[in-house]
Amino acid sequence: MRAGIRMRGGQVRSLPVLRHSDEQAEILWVAICDDELIQVVGRGRGVNRIADNPLEVQILADVALPQVYDTIGTWDLERPDLVQRMLLAGVAVDSPTNATTLHPGLFANAEQAKKAFERIGFKGQNPLKTSCREMSLKSARYRRPGRGQSWHRAWWVEGDGRDVRGKLEDALGCLVGWTLEQGG
Repeated sequence: MRAGIRMRGGQVRSLPVLRHSDEQAEILWVAICDDELIQVVGRGRGVNRIADNPLEVQILADVALPQVYDTIGTWDLERPDLVQRMLLAGVAVDSPTNATTLHPGLFANAEQAKKAFERIGFKGQNPLKTSCREMSLKSARYRRPGRGQSWHRAWWVEGDGRDVRGKLEDALGCLVGWTLEQGG
């Protein structure tokens, strides 16, 4: 089923939504779920904000609430990419092998991580995509011990270099090289 929503510019847009086939069940659904989302939006106290500090609300659901929308999108366009998911978990790295150890929930093995890196065109270059450009990323170069080990890069959003180095060493073992690059 489709529902209409009002956009800030005055247009009405249509989007697919889930609806229950039983009218009474739909009323209960709206009272429990949709109305709860409306209440959550109100908790941001947008009326207490000023133009320099507006309230931004992002609703990630397949609902059509009686709100005015600036933009609508699909989850396929909005969902975090691979680098963002690593950043959300604390630290992103450019090594598929190290990424597998650091993020076992994202990758089953190093080969899967390598293929995922290749799919997004991440070959050890700067991971910044348009969605990451708004983030203030901190970065460092690191090297693991052992013959033939090359330098790798790590990026993170929160914390300082000591915290991230500790996180890397907890997962990967001792690091023989660590150089902060930006913001760390």
